[in-house]
Amino acid sequence: MQLDNALYALVQIVHNFGAVAAVGLPLAALRFRAAARDAYRRTLVAWIVQLASGFGFGLVSYFVVEELPQIGGLAFVALCVKILCAALAIAAAALLSWRPGVMSDATGLKALAGLGTVALFSAAILRWFS
Repeated sequence: MQLDNALYALVQIVHNFGAVAAVGLPLAALRFRAAARDAYRRTLVAWIVQLASGFGFGLVSYFVVEELPQIGGLAFVALCVKILCAALAIAAAALLSWRPGVMSDATGLKALAGLGTVALFSAAILRWFS
């Protein structure tokens, strides 16, 4: 097995589980009426994992292949959307965790799930067009 493929696969596994958590945790909290603050904190961790593992793709390319991934056009736009979703979700989850009452829990959880869903759609576009 080639080292670069093994590293990419490992990063992809972490990234996939982060994506499941980023979308699934807020939806599960809504469905099962779980404590929103706990869901916000866990979702915050999931988004940090997403951002870190996304950065990991670039690191693997840079250190193993000795260049950053070459993307452009629609793939670049999709990557920018994913990064924006991550930044907004991290900010929102942090704010909602530490400042309850900023908005209703249902609205906060739906917003976080929506950001995760948009990021997943963008991931599909990024994957297809890169």
